[in-house]
Amino acid sequence: MLATTPFGNMFTLAMAKQALINEHLGEDQDTDLLTVSFSSPDHIGHTFGPNSVEAEDDYLRLDKELGDFFRFLDLKIGKNQYTIFLSADHGVAHAADFMKEHHLPSGQIQDKDWLKEINNLLTEKYKVDNLILGWHNYQMSLNFPLIASKQLNEKEIRSTVIQFLAGKEGISRVFNLNELMLEPINSGIKEMVANGYYPGRSGDIQAIPLSGWYSPGTSTVSHSVWNPYDAHIPLLWYGWGIKKGKTNRETSMADIAPTVASLLKIQMPSGNIGKPIGEILNVKPSK
Repeated sequence: MLATTPFGNMFTLAMAKQALINEHLGEDQDTDLLTVSFSSPDHIGHTFGPNSVEAEDDYLRLDKELGDFFRFLDLKIGKNQYTIFLSADHGVAHAADFMKEHHLPSGQIQDKDWLKEINNLLTEKYKVDNLILGWHNYQMSLNFPLIASKQLNEKEIRSTVIQFLAGKEGISRVFNLNELMLEPINSGIKEMVANGYYPGRSGDIQAIPLSGWYSPGTSTVSHSVWNPYDAHIPLLWYGWGIKKGKTNRETSMADIAPTVASLLKIQMPSGNIGKPIGEILNVKPSK
């Protein structure tokens, strides 16, 4: 229950303060990193939707809590002696009923029902149960050990699944993830899908919903699509080494690590794929 209230943020920041005090962060010349994850906005957004009074209440209170936390840092660490960055992991769709009320295209994808339907269809065709293991993030996963043991035609199964999904309401595109680079889709969308693909962990067949459509699961609204309402997230910087200003240039959360590395004048992480955000850098010697 705590996660779906603004008080989840309050308790999180209370623990962050205690971590800073008891770990003696910022008390010597070595750089310390404190990461804080606010999960209540996610839970509240999923449960009530981004246009709800509950979401508004959460962000009003979070704004106040962050202000109090920054004042605590000013007293504990010193003004302009720390750097803050604030971002998010994703956005969210508007609730389907809200969209329909405003005459915008929307709907909920009944993925659990679809999973049963496609497995029943494949069982009828091949006399084998559970050829599809699951559906997650608009991806269906094939049961490769079972397909191999029964010596079934994998390519034919894939084609059957793609035809099934392509005929469902709310679906824009469907394709094999192992043939992603051959798909004639927008390069920006293709890059996003490729960045999220990892063999052995990702699914095998990717569906892309139409704008405004989503899989609700147990929530009111959801995410995991390429559209700007989901993929466009904030990235705010504040404090030591940060130049006042803004940019409308597209940046990425992958740019955070190399930007922090540039601020500290250290090597970027070995897995780094981003680039420093030069517009914000204004490094000055620490007192």
